[in-house]
Amino acid sequence: MFRNILVAIDGTPSSGQALKVALDLARLTSASVTALSIEEKLPIYAASVGEVQETKHEMDTFFARIQAAAVEQAAEAGVKLKTVVRAGSAAPVIARFAGDGGFDLIVIGADGQGSLGRTADKVADIASCSVLIARLPVFGVQVQDIMTKDVTTVTPTTPLTAVAEMLLERGLKALPVVDKDQVVGIITGGDLLRRAGMGLRLTLQRTAPPNIVTDQQMRLAAEGRTVADIMTKPAITVTEHTPALAAARLMVDKHIKRLPVVDDQGRLVGIVSRLDILAAMASAARSADTLPAPGMTLPQKAGDIMFRQVLTVTPDAPLNEVINKLVATPLRRVVVVDDLYKVVGIIVDSDLLAQLSPSAPGGILSSLVARLSHHSVAPLNLSGTAADVMVRDVYTVGENTSLVDVIETMLEKRVKRLVVVDEQGRLLGMVDRQSILHSIAGQGQ
Repeated sequence: MFRNILVAIDGTPSSGQALKVALDLARLTSASVTALSIEEKLPIYAASVGEVQETKHEMDTFFARIQAAAVEQAAEAGVKLKTVVRAGSAAPVIARFAGDGGFDLIVIGADGQGSLGRTADKVADIASCSVLIARLPVFGVQVQDIMTKDVTTVTPTTPLTAVAEMLLERGLKALPVVDKDQVVGIITGGDLLRRAGMGLRLTLQRTAPPNIVTDQQMRLAAEGRTVADIMTKPAITVTEHTPALAAARLMVDKHIKRLPVVDDQGRLVGIVSRLDILAAMASAARSADTLPAPGMTLPQKAGDIMFRQVLTVTPDAPLNEVINKLVATPLRRVVVVDDLYKVVGIIVDSDLLAQLSPSAPGGILSSLVARLSHHSVAPLNLSGTAADVMVRDVYTVGENTSLVDVIETMLEKRVKRLVVVDEQGRLLGMVDRQSILHSIAGQGQ
């Protein structure tokens, strides 16, 4: 019977699950509970003592807030909670604190996020008492657990040129539109393409020469339009307490990649993206190395959900052929294969533009931009082959790779799509975020 429970908390969803488990145990066994937070990552080489003090103050404030919330949660559960903050490396501090305090159980979350996420196994190895690793249930994740709270917004009267600048400079994909504290719409790079005639999508503008970007801005400025003219409205939103799986189903049904999050009064409190949901689901399922949850009949591996319609070229394919295929596929990339269909490279339109821009004459470059913007079908007569411009380091996964590993590879490499190959490295297909989201969205139905 446990009498003295130590729970590690750091404000992440998994530590919230650990706290819930600890409080449930305390109610059942009348045990005492102590919540321990660890301050890590203070600057070792600081420019000044003030920098260290400022960082320390920020961390103190953060942990004071999450511990106050923990005390309130414990009181609602009828459990008295003691809170402690210590500095140092998480695993040894937790184990030492538990030993010195005579605790007979440590409860800790494990999801790979935050300062405690990758600490659970280390604590289990070195602790002198029992350790319970609390896993975040796949179906328990809510939007508020994974959303981005610091959101850049615009108003209906914001000029489109300002929108394009914000999206480009901050690396954003969408901006909620707020009017009188209410979310009235959303504007994306796709809106600028489809409804404002911008021409070159933002991903390409990030690799294009400055004069090309300036030309795109001039196109928008000449129209003189504002957000209200092209925004998507009404905005499709979710609340803080919407289950992540429900948000995933909404994204799939409405063919959208992100959702503004609002409170009960319709005020913006965050935004949740497709990537946020994928990361959360992979994190929650990591312990079983399966996605969806064990026992379900949905696809489990990359080969189950990959699409096979992937355009290819050989290394000696002329650049004109490469560009024709690039503009013919919504994937905006072609895979380079040898005579045995083994993957030897990949060509993405943004990489191609970045490589050709420094050396291509102005006229050729303008024609290339027009071709990639689908404003022209005229041949470019570029010299060179696919081998000259392809990226040889291709991110691949095997057809039997679990969806958890697929998502984690996407997160690690910061890519939306991965090439699927067989054991000999031959091309089988491609898997992307959307296909995984479709799989996840089927859970619980």
